[in-house]
Amino acid sequence: MPQLTNPRDIRRLLRRDPIWSVYALGDLAPRMFPKTKWFASGLAPDVTLVLHDFDTNILFAAGTGSIREALQHVTWPVYLQVQEDALEEIERHAVVENRRPMWRMGWQGPAEAGRYLAPGHAVRLGAADVPALLKLYGDGEATGEAPDFFHPSMVTDGVFFGVYEQGVLAVAAGTHLFAPEEDAVAIGNIYTMRERRGRGLGRLVTTAVIEAVKNIGTVGLNVRADNPAALHLYESLGFVRHCSFYEGQATGRR
Repeated sequence: MPQLTNPRDIRRLLRRDPIWSVYALGDLAPRMFPKTKWFASGLAPDVTLVLHDFDTNILFAAGTGSIREALQHVTWPVYLQVQEDALEEIERHAVVENRRPMWRMGWQGPAEAGRYLAPGHAVRLGAADVPALLKLYGDGEATGEAPDFFHPSMVTDGVFFGVYEQGVLAVAAGTHLFAPEEDAVAIGNIYTMRERRGRGLGRLVTTAVIEAVKNIGTVGLNVRADNPAALHLYESLGFVRHCSFYEGQATGRR
């Protein structure tokens, strides 16, 4: 099964379901594409991505036909972002651990996102705020609530907003992926300090990010299926549930 090497061909496959494929679309950007390998069986819709970045492997699949071939090109363990049929196919060939049910949401809100703004003042964050972000996210490590896959380069490459209170970063939201050249963005890295919750700060900073990216055509968001409060918040901001999927790790071959 030949690898796909033409971004145009890959983009055509991914654009059949842009919300599900939002992260993969971002990996077509010139700075990311050299880190990727793409596979397709020729049976539409089917494409599997293996991304080598942030000192890990990530496997994304739309369809199941090329998964077996893609698993020949991973370094174990590999982080998974797959729907149920793809997870079942992976489990035929690999040991899967730490699976977590998720929702992929897509933003379909009105252009005037600012009408959702809560009282308060969110500021744009930059490289100088990375130490404060790391400290904020560290607040959630003990409870498993800290954002996954945060890397300092996401701040300079994307869009982040936060609120400082008494000199401490109390809340932040940003982008996991920011690829306007592919008309794709994924919002994430959202976290409110535990002692500052219940005041609308998460809504405030998430809305600020939405306002900054609202002209990008595909805006996605991942939410844990066992977090109804977060699902309700994002639905109130104009997101809709697009599809269920799983995050997890494949740790080696069967």
